[in-house]
Amino acid sequence: MSANPRTQSHGADAPKSIADISAFGYNVEPADAVTADLPLPRAFYVIGAPRCGTTSVSDTLKRNPHISFSVPKETHFLQRDRGEQSEESWRRTYVARYHPRLNRAHQAMGDGSVSYIYSPDAIRRALDFDPRARFVAVLRNPVEMLQSFHLRLLYLLDEDVADFATAWALQESRARGENIPRYCRDPRMLQYGEIGRFSEHLERVFAVAGRDRCLVLLFEDLVQEPRATYKRILDFIGVDDDGQTKFRRKRQSLTFKSWWLQRLLMNPPDWVLRRIQAMNVKQIPRLKRWRKKMKRINNRPAEHPPLSNETQAMLRRYFAPDIERLAVLLDRDLSRWL
Repeated sequence: MSANPRTQSHGADAPKSIADISAFGYNVEPADAVTADLPLPRAFYVIGAPRCGTTSVSDTLKRNPHISFSVPKETHFLQRDRGEQSEESWRRTYVARYHPRLNRAHQAMGDGSVSYIYSPDAIRRALDFDPRARFVAVLRNPVEMLQSFHLRLLYLLDEDVADFATAWALQESRARGENIPRYCRDPRMLQYGEIGRFSEHLERVFAVAGRDRCLVLLFEDLVQEPRATYKRILDFIGVDDDGQTKFRRKRQSLTFKSWWLQRLLMNPPDWVLRRIQAMNVKQIPRLKRWRKKMKRINNRPAEHPPLSNETQAMLRRYFAPDIERLAVLLDRDLSRWL
């Protein structure tokens, strides 16, 4: 299961939407420091789950001068097989595209692709990329997480049903390929129950990577013990402490003012995409700046409406077995989630 696989190669695999440009790296050229003889530092991955604080974690780690963090945060590079590329060429492609400022002072290189928690294949590729790789997961109460996740899908046009309870009820028909939103990039994202069953996804990650390569945190750890949690992460990935004391809240839930502008920004007509794909490399940064400006103009804050008591009770019953399983897996008390 992949929450958000993306296309990450040039040529025939050019971006399928303007949104993909942010994760595409057209304008990324290898920096002088990224040479064939530069030994790569240990790789680590903030693998998910979505809407659980991973952006705050990634942004904080990005500010540590001993870490090279991918630009953008979510590359989804490992969702695809390397094909006929040699392992070395595959590694260097990733570094040049997403870590162009990597240098010898960096003790680790990070990536915040939250789709990886749902993809054992991506975890295997991460270990192929670097057998020393480490994996950091951040989780929260799935009922809270899914309300935020649903809002995010609405914003990205992957979802078109505004009421969460109704969207939840559509899972079975959507699994059969029915009632799929026109602009949904991956219908698997609409299987909310599967997205929120953390224990089974973690068990698959553990089976591939080994428990000792994985650090699992809870969202409340970031809030209640930010300094201690930050130091735990640094110790786990083998990076020197730079003294940061808190995680900044980064990802506010958003909606949009104009559906038509949002459609242009997130899923434009084919003729627009053809124009993008024909662009000179030097024009791409200008387009990205324009898109960022238009998003700021079109965005407005959003809050999910409160769930009915009936829906909350249904969700707690649904997730109770998985939460109990997760509590055992992590050896933590999660009774407050029930």
